[in-house]
Amino acid sequence: MGIHSELRVVRHMAFPRVTGATQAERMESLYRPTAHVYDAFREHRLLHGRRDLVGMLPTAPGSHLVDMGAGTGNNIEYLGERRRGECRRITLVDVSASMLDVARRRVERSGWDNVETVLASATDYRPHEQADIVMFSYALTMMPDWFAAVDHAHAILRPGGTIAVCDFYVSRKHPADGVRHAAWRRHLWPAWFSHNNVFLSPDHLPYLRARFSTVQVRERLAPVPYLPARVPYYLFIGTKD
Repeated sequence: MGIHSELRVVRHMAFPRVTGATQAERMESLYRPTAHVYDAFREHRLLHGRRDLVGMLPTAPGSHLVDMGAGTGNNIEYLGERRRGECRRITLVDVSASMLDVARRRVERSGWDNVETVLASATDYRPHEQADIVMFSYALTMMPDWFAAVDHAHAILRPGGTIAVCDFYVSRKHPADGVRHAAWRRHLWPAWFSHNNVFLSPDHLPYLRARFSTVQVRERLAPVPYLPARVPYYLFIGTKD
């Protein structure tokens, strides 16, 4: 990615023009200008942990994997040829038509005949059958009704199915489990990210733990381009009882 393209993305993030009456319209206005260079900057410079999350997915022959808020479909690259091929169906769901256009071209270019794209929200998508795995990768923080999205994922998963989540977050002031972040992190990052309609929450992990049986949780800090600070993010793997 050239310096001019990178600066364009940084400028768009610093001065976003988010318009629209619905979440779909707002997401489209946010991502349309930079959808073609999304992977080169956000994916590799800002959104850490995606490759690790995909590596933790318990794929098996015949699995149906649903990637909610799939964006450009880059996560599917991380599955590798064998794991991607053994899935019976992979569904990429997103509300941004521009991002799904990039995903669709990736699918066609790669010849993935078991991968489909669906223009829908994480609460409106209705699969023909229950899913084996539902994944949210840096998506819940962009969903106003993220708790409803988690509930919907629970509803469409088969019993024993897996939910996998990777996202930015901040801890509660007094978390019952896991890492406790310093006050400056708990105040700085929600304010900083909300400028781009990304809303960090201290309630993601507690709610995921309440709705699913926890298999793995990893809490980490990631570098932020051009800033001398690290932002918290987590990886969560859970199963539906």
